Amino acid sequence: MPEAYLSTWRNRAALADKNRRLSDETLNELHANGLLQWVCPRRALPTTPGWPALVRSSRAAARACASTGWLISLVGGHAAIAARLDPSFEAKLYETGPTQLFASASVGPDSQLSFEPEGMRVSGRWRFSSGIEHATWLILNAPCANHPTADASDRFLVVIAKKDVTVLDNWDTLGMRATGSHDVVTPALRVPHHEVFPLQDVFGPRRAGAGHDYLYSVPIVPFITTSIIGPLLGCAEGAYELHLQALARQTTPPSATALERVAHSGAQLTAASALFDSLIDRLDASGRALRPLTAPELTALKRDRSYLARQCVEAVHRLVEHSGASQMTTDNPVHRHWRDLQTMAAHRDVHWDSAMLASATSALQPHL
Repeated sequence: MPEAYLSTWRNRAALADKNRRLSDETLNELHANGLLQWVCPRRALPTTPGWPALVRSSRAAARACASTGWLISLVGGHAAIAARLDPSFEAKLYETGPTQLFASASVGPDSQLSFEPEGMRVSGRWRFSSGIEHATWLILNAPCANHPTADASDRFLVVIAKKDVTVLDNWDTLGMRATGSHDVVTPALRVPHHEVFPLQDVFGPRRAGAGHDYLYSVPIVPFITTSIIGPLLGCAEGAYELHLQALARQTTPPSATALERVAHSGAQLTAASALFDSLIDRLDASGRALRPLTAPELTALKRDRSYLARQCVEAVHRLVEHSGASQMTTDNPVHRHWRDLQTMAAHRDVHWDSAMLASATSALQPHL
């Protein structure tokens, strides 16, 4: 479905980058075509395509605009978390209809959850809230040392209305600028205790509901963290296609060296595409079987998605490095893709060193 909009989103990408947010027109198109509801709770939207469609659609969208792909997979994917909450609370989240958007934010130095008799106090500054300007809800999780069940629960999850937080205009980065990943401040909000959830109860294995998508029941973290491969690969593929178009417009034929680099990068992206399919298939198969990944399978998953990210970065770097100084301009769309790609590849979910160390340790363990 995103293919019909690629030309439009590609034309808007430069302005979105400049404005540091996606346009309202793009958001309306995403909602109108269900691209932010791929994993919407089936109680709110009975027919949803599911997680593989979410990631594949984000890949297609990112060929035109990486930030649009990011919103589909990473932010749109948060609806799967809402699907795992108490049904009565989920009904509250969707009482105005299925076109909800759930942003999230990371814990900052002064972020805090504090237990009080009347409810959970949510205060402080929370970081990197992608899509917050367009969101309706904000998902947060953090430790709460004074909670009565703190010994059994490392972290707790709350969902608060976007209208109740202050959005800071501080997302001004080199790449992925249009995600609008600003910090937010929660002015000492209080959440009722029945709307506070132990994180492991939300993210961990759960009893399967009749007719529900597997995201309702299997451990969800491998799916959430692997969604990044969609915009990563799509962004690299978009850069590659733009580079080919630029070579074709040259008044002189490209050199043999330039052609060799195109072929090399093309081969890397073909390999990355095969790895993409493997990652999607592995997770989808485990989900359909309602089977959590084993520890070795999980370390292999993290290794492979980090390797995919490395291949994408190397493929585009090769093209950018030898494109010439005259092409290194802020309005060159290849360089916008390159900046976006480097920013995504710095994400913790594809962190190279930790993934490779864990994988090597797991592989060696049977031989020790």
